Amino acid sequence: MKIYPKILGGIAAVALVALTAACSSPAATPAASGSSAANTPVSLNLGLVQGQDFVHAMPAQIAAEQGFFTKEGLNVTIIGFTSGSDLTKAMAGGSVDVGAATGLDVVSATAHGVPLVAFYGVEGPSPMTLIVGAKSSITSFKDLKGKKVGISAFGSLTDYVLRAAVKKEGIAITDVTEVPLGAPSTTIAALVRGDIDALILPVNFGYTLEAAGTGKIAQPASDVLGSSDQFAQLMAANTYVSSHKSVLTRLAAAYTDALNYMKANKADTVALAVSKLGMSNPIAITTYDALIGNFTPGGKLNAAGLANYANALPELKIATTVPKAADYMTTSIVGK
Repeated sequence: MKIYPKILGGIAAVALVALTAACSSPAATPAASGSSAANTPVSLNLGLVQGQDFVHAMPAQIAAEQGFFTKEGLNVTIIGFTSGSDLTKAMAGGSVDVGAATGLDVVSATAHGVPLVAFYGVEGPSPMTLIVGAKSSITSFKDLKGKKVGISAFGSLTDYVLRAAVKKEGIAITDVTEVPLGAPSTTIAALVRGDIDALILPVNFGYTLEAAGTGKIAQPASDVLGSSDQFAQLMAANTYVSSHKSVLTRLAAAYTDALNYMKANKADTVALAVSKLGMSNPIAITTYDALIGNFTPGGKLNAAGLANYANALPELKIATTVPKAADYMTTSIVGK
């Protein structure tokens, strides 16, 4: 979920490759329209930003485990990435056909000339939370004025969430000290030592700290940012969308089956989160309960949510201009 501006400069350098590479990837042969096993099997590389993250990983893992990809005639290889910038570069180079990433990832890529578009909404409201020490008096984003808050990096998703949330609460970001600390483990260690007053991370980290008695969730970001968000989505290169519409329609169908299955089968989803993501059973259960209602099996993209990410790019110093919606999203796979 991290996006580093200086790395994105490297992405721009390979942007031109995306137009040709997307057509030379393993899934380059379009399949006939229609649903399922009657179609010619198509190989597809699916990249997950933060491959161990519940939101990005579980729909794909469920689809693979329950045979939903196979049902749609897809031979899907799941590839995990540690950051949005690495996933975007892989897609620009043609080694990944479809990316499961954040709304910030797709608009950032577009702003840097990498022609990727979101085509399926996976989860709307953000799973990010404000986490504080176990004995902290901070109870919400409203209490962050004059505080030190850990983020992964400037220009990252955690930076975006903090800026957007405090702005909603009428606090200037200049009244908060952002501390870029990199990996979650480093950020959490800083909180436990008392070097920072709070941090921004997904909800499962908060539950883990609560279980250990070293931290607690002060407030979910979605309480402040609301439902006008498009946290998780599927994206592909423009050229791939235009030449592989039937393939992406089938992928969208597999995702819809997976998301519906997750909602209807808590025990199976929790068990897979334990085996595939390394979560403890109690943390997997509480994470499921917190996030399952935010998944969107219909796949409809929240245009306003994506626009919020796009409009934040200049402030995050990711880009100097705001890309147009038509350049970073399409409804040609999943309708309005």
